[in-house]
Amino acid sequence: MLVLALVLAVFVGRLVLLQGADASEVAAKAVSSRTQTTALPATRGEITARDGSVLAASVERRDVVVDQTLVARWTQEVDGEEVARGPQDAAAQIAPALGLDPASIVEPLTGTARWAVVARSVTPAQWRAASALGIPGLYSEPAPQRSYPAGSVAGNVIGWVGDDGSPRAGLEMSADEVLHGTAGSDSSERGLGGERIPMATAQRTAPVDGSDLRLTLDRDLQWYAQEAVDAQVEETGARWGAVTVMDPETFQVLALAESGTVDPNDPGATDQAGWGNRSLQEVFEPGSTAKVVTAAAAIEEGETTPRERLTVPDRLEVPNGQEFRDSSEHDDQRLTFAGVLGESSNTGTVMVGSRLSDETRYDYLRRFGFGEKTALDFPGESSGILAPSQDWDGAQRYTTMFGQGFAGTMLQSAQVYATLANGGVRLPAHVVDGVTAPDGTFTPLPKEEGVRVVSERTAQDVVDMLEGAVGTGGTGGEAAVPGYRVAGKTGTAEVAGEKGYEGNGYIGSFVGMAPAEDPELVVAVTVAHPTKGGYYGGTVAGPVFSDVMSYALAARNVPPSSSRPDLVPLTW
Repeated sequence: MLVLALVLAVFVGRLVLLQGADASEVAAKAVSSRTQTTALPATRGEITARDGSVLAASVERRDVVVDQTLVARWTQEVDGEEVARGPQDAAAQIAPALGLDPASIVEPLTGTARWAVVARSVTPAQWRAASALGIPGLYSEPAPQRSYPAGSVAGNVIGWVGDDGSPRAGLEMSADEVLHGTAGSDSSERGLGGERIPMATAQRTAPVDGSDLRLTLDRDLQWYAQEAVDAQVEETGARWGAVTVMDPETFQVLALAESGTVDPNDPGATDQAGWGNRSLQEVFEPGSTAKVVTAAAAIEEGETTPRERLTVPDRLEVPNGQEFRDSSEHDDQRLTFAGVLGESSNTGTVMVGSRLSDETRYDYLRRFGFGEKTALDFPGESSGILAPSQDWDGAQRYTTMFGQGFAGTMLQSAQVYATLANGGVRLPAHVVDGVTAPDGTFTPLPKEEGVRVVSERTAQDVVDMLEGAVGTGGTGGEAAVPGYRVAGKTGTAEVAGEKGYEGNGYIGSFVGMAPAEDPELVVAVTVAHPTKGGYYGGTVAGPVFSDVMSYALAARNVPPSSSRPDLVPLTW
């Protein structure tokens, strides 16, 4: 009796402890052990072109999962009789509904696991067909899949999302915080068989979908530019090519195209070299397209005018003993400064540029945007290579005047011409127009103040000079656009390597604007390492400029030029 009393006392004490002091803790553990929480994924925001056409979207998909213990033994009514079934039977019925081979899903249906994946990313119609079979233990979970309806159009800008839902490149990565949203959850108490317990504690937090991103890109223009540069790369045997189109009034990027663009639906089908964005990541010496910076600086500082008469030699020796030459031999030329730019003379550019201090010329290169990243905030974007003037060696003091000795990206070069077309004011270049919240509220990208680089008069003088470069006697004749006045500049830069420039090939460029009397568009074209049909910018890049600019002007319904240019003579 004493032993029984002691045992009873222990039991009573334990009951008091459980139901008194520890009651809430024990109850919480019990609830926790039978509570299951399911994540409710948020729908990722769309990425659209400027006209609202979808470039990236999340489509509804389901992951089919199973409680294997319920599939191990189940019955099915056949001709009025209950027939015993198992995993093999379940696989034979589920597979056709999901478009799968029955043998491939027998294994995930077999076992004692309470949760296993049978198939991933099935369509809603496939899941409805599978669910209608009434097989116990078969469930589905939301698994949105990213889709890119336009294929490779702007693939180098948009980037893509991996199978695990994580952003891997492009705007999908840089704008992930805006696009991804916030996942929700569904918590409820479940019985041993996994069934929801009626009237038990349940809590649901709704997901918050991501916001949509509207871009400044023109989908059709982007497609056309990609096709044009692809064709030119193939025709010239180049390694790659790229086209940038900008609105100089707003600095909106309308196209950021390049050859061999990745298709975000299947990035593995494209070589990794084409996964990035060369217009923002590839750094090269701009060559003669950057002579406009020297021209603008010299005019702004009062050191020259477009009509200044110069006698330009084929070769020019500078005070440190180095000699610079033009691309082809010639007798002394009687050129105006407009003619120096039109003929793309290195020696003439050095003659005028030497009137400016190194510090002044460095300052203007920075003002026009070289040496710093753009406002696009693109993953892996380069700021280029521009050493401070005090670090320039004897050659750089002069080569920087005609676009060598420093390096930039293609978008930086386009910005220079957009600045001139905008009356000398540089704005932040951008590819995002605004954000649309889940409730439909659109918030445009905040407008930023521009920075005046040169006066409106200087900008107009340089634009007038660039128009002469495309006219008769200039190097950019193949960039002409029928019916429109065009201002632009060719560029042919040797590619530097570990042992200098010898044998590394060339990069040909053309950057220009139209109509020259009131620029609506700036187009920059680069063709890298061409091996067939020449390598000069006017030859390999000029025709692509003409083609893309013609299409863009027509698409925007820009009327042809109605006035004739008052060009500065190139010679005297």
